Formats: sequence, C-alpha cells, structure tokens
Amino acid sequence: MTVLPRKLGLVDATAIVIGDVVGTAIFLVPNSVAQNLSSAAMILAVWIVTGVLSFFGALAYAELGAMIPSTGGQYVFLRDSYGPLWGFLCGWSFILAIYSGANATLAVGFATYLSYFVHLTPLLFKLAAVALIAVLTLVNYRGVELGAATQRFFTLLSVSGLVAIIGSALLSRQSTAIEWSLPASGFPWSRFGVAMIACLWAYEGWSSVSFVAGEIKEPQRNLPLSLGL
Repeated sequence: MTVLPRKLGLVDATAIVIGDVVGTAIFLVPNSVAQNLSSAAMILAVWIVTGVLSFFGALAYAELGAMIPSTGGQYVFLRDSYGPLWGFLCGWSFILAIYSGANATLAVGFATYLSYFVHLTPLLFKLAAVALIAVLTLVNYRGVELGAATQRFFTLLSVSGLVAIIGSALLSRQSTAIEWSLPASGFPWSRFGVAMIACLWAYEGWSSVSFVAGEIKEPQRNLPLSLGL
C-alpha cells in the first residue's frame, strides 16, 4: 500500500476547514434565512443552534481523525469500523451523488456571483461552472503542495470578502428598526426547521480535512486543532 508523504501543516489543515466552511453557501444562505424568519432573535438563534451542532460533529471528526490518521475521510472510518462493504458503499455514494452534487452546487454558486460582474449567457454560465471544476481538478492533480497553496489563497479571499460584507453592514445606516420580538400570532416553527437545514449546509465543510488526514503532519495534534480553530 502506497504511503503518501505528510506535507500539510496546521496552517494548511486549518485553511481547508475554513475554506470549505466559508464557501458559497455562507454568501447565499443568510439572505434566504432572513426572508423566511421575520424575527432577528430567531435568525440569530438558528445560526447559534446549527453552529453548536456543527461543532459537536467537528469534535467527533477530530477524535476519529486522530485515531485513524489515514487519507479517505468517512470511507476509512466506516471501512475500519464496520467492514469493507460499508466503506465501498460510502465511497461510491460520494462519487455518484454526495460530493459530485456538492461540487456542482459550489460551481453554480461561483458562476452566479461571477454573473454579477460579467454578463453571462446561459451557455457561458454553465461553461464557467464547468471550467472552475476542471481547473481545480487540475490543481489537485498537480500535487498536494500546489493544492494547499491554492486553498490558502482562496481561503484568504473568502474570509476577506466576508469581513468586508460584515464591516459594510455594521457601518451602514439602518433604514428600518430591527424586530427582536416574536409575532403575536405565534412563531412558525416549521420555518425554523427549514432554516436549520440551510444553515447546516452553510456550516458544512469541516469534515473535508479528514480526507487528507494521511497527508497532514502530526495528525494527532494538527487535525483536532484545525477543526477546533
């Protein structure tokens, strides 16, 4: 069995976690959540609740990654815990549906934001999404060091954009007062549940670092730290 060189440090592992969490969804979800939840208190609550749930999941992955520091993520966890059949099913589920669909969603999100700056016809919109996947596939094919450098760059770009959005919101004048109380007729809790699904998607990404656990230096230390940070 081929042993991959461990070239990724704590900064690289943390960049993978942050870069995946601060992805397309964090820029798309808040608007839809705010439209569905009329109370500012409930908007804040849904982000806190889903954040806590996601953190618990990250802690579980930190423990698993430290115990089984091999490349493959959930595939390795299931294979080693329950046998090769479950690892086989997990791997093919990732390829055929889960991560292929997730990558397509992220690529469409990229093309959506690109269309705000450059006019894209329906064909160019699709080509932009496909081109992004093709370029990033080539980057990963070229090696882990180039992939890590690219990840650090885009993580910095995403975080900078998020900071700019938050800063502009804090500095701008509010045209209307924020409503913190719940409606007198009762709060529609079904909407809260739907908002939780969207927010959990926005937090999704912390598990991705487990896929390169076999290429991280000192995984027992750096994996839990990267997820905790």
